[in-house]
Amino acid sequence: MQYLSTKLTEYMLYKKVIQEDDFEVYQYGIQNFLEISVSIICSVIIAFLLNMKLECIIFFLFFIPLRSYGGGLHMKTYCACLFFSCITLFLILLIVKYITLPCSISLMAYLFSYLSLKLIGPVDHPNREVDNEENQLFKKKTNLFLLISLFIAVLLWYIEFEKYLLLEALIFLLISFTSFIGKIKYSL
Repeated sequence: MQYLSTKLTEYMLYKKVIQEDDFEVYQYGIQNFLEISVSIICSVIIAFLLNMKLECIIFFLFFIPLRSYGGGLHMKTYCACLFFSCITLFLILLIVKYITLPCSISLMAYLFSYLSLKLIGPVDHPNREVDNEENQLFKKKTNLFLLISLFIAVLLWYIEFEKYLLLEALIFLLISFTSFIGKIKYSL
């Protein structure tokens, strides 16, 4: 993606659409746009192949805020990240599609992950320095989202909506696992 974004930015510079001083900013923006676009397209394909569009949307409604504010493990390359993301999305949706667990087991798995995330807290990545003020903001947003997710989990348990409670539990297990690994990796 970096190669492609560099070539596109060079073309924009050649056509005098941008100035040379802005090259790095545009290259970075184009690279992020391309990477996010490819990730979205892959996720949509997975959702359509499994006929689980709503479940995929729910996955990202939980996943994106938790990863955005809570941090966690990051792969070294975009290709590794894309591969790992697609595999985990596919496997979680597949499990939800074909496995049914009692709500009490899913709720326990969710609560274990919930408590793990509370204990681990936001995970800083070495490539993105976070000051104390920003870290406190991330903690507040993570805690607010965790509180909302707890309400949703209890509601799903109460109305015995097994499929979606299992989905929420699996998402939280994934995020708590990657947060734990990230905390260990970035602490060394």
